[in-house]
Amino acid sequence: MDGRLLNLRYKRRTAALATFLAIAVLMFGGALLYNLVQLRQAWGEYSYETSQRADALTRIHRAAGYGGFIHNFKNYVLRQDPTYLKRLTIDISEFHSALNTYRLLTLNTEEQAALNAIHKTFNAYLNAVQLAEAGVLEKLTPTVLDKRVLVSDAEAIKALAVLERAHERYNSETNLQMQSEFDFLINMLLIGLLAVPLIGFWAHRHMGLLEHLAETMLARNEMQKMLARSEEEADEALKRSETYKHLAYRCALTQIPNRQAFNEAAEKALISARDQREKLAVLYVDVDDFKGINDRFGHKAGDQVLTEIAGRLDRVLRGDDLVARIGGDEFAILIFGRDALNAKEQLATRIMDVLRKPFDSIELGLKVSCSVGGAIAPDQGEDVDALLKAADTRMYVVKKSGKDGAMIG
Repeated sequence: MDGRLLNLRYKRRTAALATFLAIAVLMFGGALLYNLVQLRQAWGEYSYETSQRADALTRIHRAAGYGGFIHNFKNYVLRQDPTYLKRLTIDISEFHSALNTYRLLTLNTEEQAALNAIHKTFNAYLNAVQLAEAGVLEKLTPTVLDKRVLVSDAEAIKALAVLERAHERYNSETNLQMQSEFDFLINMLLIGLLAVPLIGFWAHRHMGLLEHLAETMLARNEMQKMLARSEEEADEALKRSETYKHLAYRCALTQIPNRQAFNEAAEKALISARDQREKLAVLYVDVDDFKGINDRFGHKAGDQVLTEIAGRLDRVLRGDDLVARIGGDEFAILIFGRDALNAKEQLATRIMDVLRKPFDSIELGLKVSCSVGGAIAPDQGEDVDALLKAADTRMYVVKKSGKDGAMIG
């Protein structure tokens, strides 16, 4: 094999291998980074929750314990010194704030019940404070007053113990979860460090197969593109063909069928009429003195007259009939159906009437007339040329007789 070709293949394999490894590293790195972000977010939430729990518990202990509102309440009852009442008011506010902070954390049913028990004891102390103030005003002895405002702390102490155990359990479980996720990331990193070289080795061993698969896919894509282009080209060709066919069968000026279209339609109609044993009629319409219109008003006006005549003829036809421009100022009409004989008489009359109306939109006061001849198949002809010739002959009889009339047959 040529050395340059071998070198090219080697370069292609090396580039493909490098690309493959880069993609593998990027995918693995992306997955690792995603998990790191998730772990960091979880650690942040854990740290916040732990600090909030610890802070709230500390504040509850401080506000309720020694130097807190229970301690100051006892001193107020025993010593009846207003200074302890002021301290008591501050402690109550702090204790209430700490309870509310704890309620905002993620709590289980046991913790919620514990908070409710503490709050119940707290409310009992609030009532006891009011009783103590009243007792001081009554100048009750400390012993009597202490008995009156006695509050049991047992439920609150148990509840605080529950909160402390829940806090310790939360820390322990969350630490285990964080450690598990961290271990998972370490394992992923180790697996990645081992897997990427192994994948690279495998890819190198099977690069020929990978190249073949890639080339097959590229060839398939190219084939699909070629097929798509071929379909588009075929569609365009069909559209052009239909456009050309439309143009080939239409008069460019009047936009009605031309002589070729008329001949083909008439041939089909004659075959159908013979099979159905029906009549078929043809009318030959020739504009009278059209040369004079061109000479007097100009060829542009003459073209407008022909276009207007085509439109008027088309509007007076029945649904299945056909009008075509077969010459300069000559039109032919094909009349189908069982009632073709009666229809040709009526249609000739409508044609004469509609063409006698002024052409004021082209030239004020412009009037146009026409001579009409008709023929019946198979009586006056069994093919298109014979029918047109017979109708044309009758049309010329009208011309010689003074024009602006019809001879149907």
